[in-house]
Amino acid sequence: MFACLSLSAQDLIVRKNPKAEITCKIVEIGEDLVYYSANLGGEERRFSIDKNNIVYIKFANGEVLKMEDSMFGQNHYQDNTNNAIKFNFLAPIMGFSEFDYERSIKPGQSWTAGLGIIGLGFETFGVEAIGVSFSAGYRFYRSPDYYVRNMKYAHLLKGSYIMPKIKLSLINTELEYYNYQYDYYNYNGIDPLFESREENIASINLMITGGKQWVFANRFLIDLNFGLGYSFSNMNEDSYDYYEVGLLYGVGTHFTYSSSLKIGYLFYDKKQPKVIIPQ
Repeated sequence: MFACLSLSAQDLIVRKNPKAEITCKIVEIGEDLVYYSANLGGEERRFSIDKNNIVYIKFANGEVLKMEDSMFGQNHYQDNTNNAIKFNFLAPIMGFSEFDYERSIKPGQSWTAGLGIIGLGFETFGVEAIGVSFSAGYRFYRSPDYYVRNMKYAHLLKGSYIMPKIKLSLINTELEYYNYQYDYYNYNGIDPLFESREENIASINLMITGGKQWVFANRFLIDLNFGLGYSFSNMNEDSYDYYEVGLLYGVGTHFTYSSSLKIGYLFYDKKQPKVIIPQ
């Protein structure tokens, strides 16, 4: 009777690929491998399995040990800063300022939100405008083409990525139009070929952005990216400034693009406890 109980009281490994349940006796749980013994061919034999290929282990006493993937398990990145505030370094030259916030959701994925203040910058191209823009995106950081044992991201927010993005812009500006009613014989000293009109422009951009982000000392980052997409707005295509405004703020033209060089500061969700090492 006791022999039957001892045989039935065995450990269980639930394997990922190929899916299977392995009834066995756990011998050792190492850093990368789990060693177990199982009866095969009438003999007790010893095997090993990669910890990344295990969903969980259920021991004979009923306790369950869940395994985390070395690359995608969140517990492997507890020392990583998972939030970032960024500033578009070159935006003021284009006549606006832009700030972004990025937060890691899990290894390999994060979401971003951005705020742009149009008019807070230098009037480099002679276009006077004020307004605001809001953006949101979801990032997918590139994973390696192949995996090796114990591989992980160098940092949660570091690496090449691709990001679907949506951007809403609200702009007030003066646009110039050709004056088709110009009377050459009544010239009054004002430029007769153009007339200015103040207009409110609203646009929505749907884009795919790709780039690379570098993290230094877990606190500072550089983000370089380029994006392509579609723009939908109420801007009049007859305006002389149509393409110039489209270049600066990504509105008007049906096809739009963006590029940016951002610098940022990284921080934790909360203050990390100090670790005291006895001397």
